[in-house]
Amino acid sequence: MAEPSPVLVPQMNVNDDHAVIVAWHVPTGSSVTAGQVIATLETTKAVFDVSADRGGFVAYTEPVKSIVAVGVPLAWISDEANTPMPSAGTQESAGVLSNETVGMGRVTRKALRRMRELGLETSEFQGTGRIDAANVERIAVGRMRLVQLSSNMRTSTHDECDPIDESPSKLMEALRLSETYRAVVPSLVAVSVSSELTQAHLRNLAEAIGPITYLELVLREVALVLSDYPDLNGYFAEGRGWRYRQVSIGFAVNAGKGLRVPVVRRAAELSQLEVARAVRDLTLRYFRGELAMQDVTGGTFTVTDLSGEGVTNFVPVINERQAAILGLCAERPGTGHRDVVLCFDHRISDGTRGGAFLGELRERLERADPEN
Repeated sequence: MAEPSPVLVPQMNVNDDHAVIVAWHVPTGSSVTAGQVIATLETTKAVFDVSADRGGFVAYTEPVKSIVAVGVPLAWISDEANTPMPSAGTQESAGVLSNETVGMGRVTRKALRRMRELGLETSEFQGTGRIDAANVERIAVGRMRLVQLSSNMRTSTHDECDPIDESPSKLMEALRLSETYRAVVPSLVAVSVSSELTQAHLRNLAEAIGPITYLELVLREVALVLSDYPDLNGYFAEGRGWRYRQVSIGFAVNAGKGLRVPVVRRAAELSQLEVARAVRDLTLRYFRGELAMQDVTGGTFTVTDLSGEGVTNFVPVINERQAAILGLCAERPGTGHRDVVLCFDHRISDGTRGGAFLGELRERLERADPEN
């Protein structure tokens, strides 16, 4: 009888380390056919199905809303019902490194010893070439954080409270932001923009090319200004700052179908009308549930607009592998002005640079002779 084979958590995006189980479509222990959908998972970028790669009997232990690591077994498929699932860290587990693997030069002996001590499997090193002790320690730290988070989610010492029924997308957002903010040094600057001058700008654009929204205007102007601020169009990693070679602006959408950040690619190279068309197309696909992975990846900077909610001031949260995010606020009553807030990673930029960026952006938003 063949050994049970694992159904691994796929990596749908290069930056995804974890996913949330949204639903199981078959009971554990049931018979499945090759290609049959067995589970639905969600990352910060997308919702996707996982199918059986062969027929047999499926077994799993993790409940819905569990967070699972990319590359590890989500379930097991065996030829007979009630076959025990392999235990992590044993030779029966499909994916444990063997002495043969060591002989092939893929893993150092020191790394192998450490993997056996920690119960790690080869499936947790997807995409890794040669495995050394440093790789093992990195994976171990990630697993420890995952176990801690899952434990916090499943157990409660708050006797007078009930758990909030959070959506899978919110759970993934919490995990991602927790990982990001373990390193980020956030700082914030803001400027006040004249509503009257901005509305005049939008009216002039409407006469020239048709109606443009405030968000669409900001997206293009941000893209043009960012070209001179590589410290805000990049991220900090491995002890230094990195700049993106192009400007692609994401904009946050959260209207009943989960938070998504569609991306207007190479926005600095587009006309105002092209930016507007891209925003409208992506927003329509969000409401239709048609956003693809390429629509929500590759952003180098993000804009989040809460002006429609009447929010006059807030602190936007920096996204992974980005150095800054811009928040758009509603007009403060009786002032004729609205705030534009920049939250940035102080490891790669500073308040002077952030203030200069906002100053240039304000000038472009308030100018009387807009470019098309």
